[in-house]
Amino acid sequence: MKQPGWYAQPFRADGGITADGLLDQLGRPRLSRLTMLVREAAQNSWDARRPDRSLVSFDLNLGTVSAGHVNAWRSLFADGGKRGADRDGSFRRLARARSMRYLAIEDRGTVGLGGPTRSDAGHSERREWLRFVLNSGDREGITAAGPRGGTFGYGKGALYQLSRAHSVLVYTRFENESGRLESRFIGVGVREAFWEGGRRYTGRQWWGMPETDHCEPLRNEQADTVAHSLGLRGFHGDETGTTLIVVDPDLTDPTLPVADHAEELTVADASQYLADSIAWNLWPIMLTERSVRMTATVIGNGVSIPVPSPTQDAALAYYAAAYRKSIDGPGEMLACGKPRKDLGTFSYEYTFGARVTSPAARELGIDGSPHHVCLLRGPELVTQYFEGPPRSNPDAGYAGVFKIVPDLDDTFARAEPPTHDGWEYQQLKGREATFVRTAGRRLRERCDTLSGAEARRGLKVGEFAIGSVAQRLGHLLAGPGGTGTAVPDAPSTPGTSRAVSGDGLAGVLREDATNRAAAGAEQSASGAEKRTRNPVLISIPRFDVLAGRPVLLQQVQVDGPDVLEGVVKVLTGEGRAEDGVPLGAPAPEILGWRLPGGVTVRGATLRHTDGPAEVELIVSALADVLVEISVVRPR
Repeated sequence: MKQPGWYAQPFRADGGITADGLLDQLGRPRLSRLTMLVREAAQNSWDARRPDRSLVSFDLNLGTVSAGHVNAWRSLFADGGKRGADRDGSFRRLARARSMRYLAIEDRGTVGLGGPTRSDAGHSERREWLRFVLNSGDREGITAAGPRGGTFGYGKGALYQLSRAHSVLVYTRFENESGRLESRFIGVGVREAFWEGGRRYTGRQWWGMPETDHCEPLRNEQADTVAHSLGLRGFHGDETGTTLIVVDPDLTDPTLPVADHAEELTVADASQYLADSIAWNLWPIMLTERSVRMTATVIGNGVSIPVPSPTQDAALAYYAAAYRKSIDGPGEMLACGKPRKDLGTFSYEYTFGARVTSPAARELGIDGSPHHVCLLRGPELVTQYFEGPPRSNPDAGYAGVFKIVPDLDDTFARAEPPTHDGWEYQQLKGREATFVRTAGRRLRERCDTLSGAEARRGLKVGEFAIGSVAQRLGHLLAGPGGTGTAVPDAPSTPGTSRAVSGDGLAGVLREDATNRAAAGAEQSASGAEKRTRNPVLISIPRFDVLAGRPVLLQQVQVDGPDVLEGVVKVLTGEGRAEDGVPLGAPAPEILGWRLPGGVTVRGATLRHTDGPAEVELIVSALADVLVEISVVRPR
């Protein structure tokens, strides 16, 4: 009976690609191996989702092979095939190792790796096996609509790059053409090209059932038996999907500079890094309100590591809120002017107190308060966080989302490098290059506006810029799940923007004007007391210019007929309100109110006689002054 073993691929007369060439197809990614693995593996799993399932599970398990299974692992690598295939000695080392480390990537609710097991087989609708196990860059049958069964282009190189032995074990289950469930198992090594016996080999090799000119996988009961002997999780019921095992993963600390003897992360720290990387790269497809979504878990040495979510992480909450605006409105359409073309929907949320400290997020360019826009295409996995100018207050920021319109998805996909982590218009020509280039310009313009950089550059009064005032007002605001704010400890006054409540799920700033005074109460003819609801300050004050004068505009929700008074006070560095200002120093003042329709009322007092409405309180803007804006009912 034929026994499984390693098959090394020789060069054919018409040439072939070396294993080194396959590993180099990702180029020199700016992201770490751990992050690249999360992005590429999750992309493959998401593309391979089953059309009849609403959940795709994506689970990472980092650990050490148990004592009961280690002999089976040693046996697999003891048969290293041809001697030249193991020039670096990786297989020999694994065959003698007392313990082995592995990273299991498991997806369920996916279609599995079906289709022919030979590249020269006839046409087939199923090509997942060919794309992942045998071919490189094979995109035949991949369409823009619906589940695509895994793109499996160059990104699979991320798995081999993470393995010190450049080897991956593949265990999959799928529904074949006959409607029956089929299991397959194969090992794949991508090593250095070598010579042996006067013949040159590509360095690519497979562990399975060697044939004369290729290697067949183990199937069904035989595949399940080998997977079980190695300690891999099996499939239950009608489950389909794939388990990929990265052999001996390289856990070099991604936060340290490249060195000859770089430090390694512990399994616990590496697992936390993977969990954070999942959160920051996959959060749009993991939102609980989606009808089809991904769930993710991380386990390190048997210990479950929580994956941060928008309900727990303040910065992610803001991004989720901005995403919901782009889906449900009121997002802003960014467009190209010549030729005229809608590019994508842009939405944002101002942030306060949501400081990002995760090394996995820092690797994506986000550190401290967010001042970035999350870029998305159709699949809705994060492409990149586009960085804009920061706001003046280090505790304040903005979180944006920009999603490409569907009919430009292919254009922007072609603008991505093999690592899918950016849009490079230089890769395109003609109108397509114009669309991608213009999208970058529009995003820079919007980020300039959100940060106040546009105002700081464009408006000068005397010798100093005014735009920073609006940013310093961020000290008065708190956001959902804030992780440390500069809100003063002093008691809040009625209607003040310092009285804040936040909803971590919605991620939307909401100032709650708490007025306990009885001044707004009216006595009805019957003597019963009738109260209007308290005024509510909406969002944060924004910077503007009216009649050539720099001002701050604070939106206020009025419930009905009411008498309101605007109050502005200068705050000290400790957050206490000043009773006055130094002699000769300018003081902020209430200039008036702007009503719906643009009518302006001068002075601090507003006598509102209509029903519910949104009005704007107009406050003079001063540079380098921290102020508190309040709305009260006069006593």
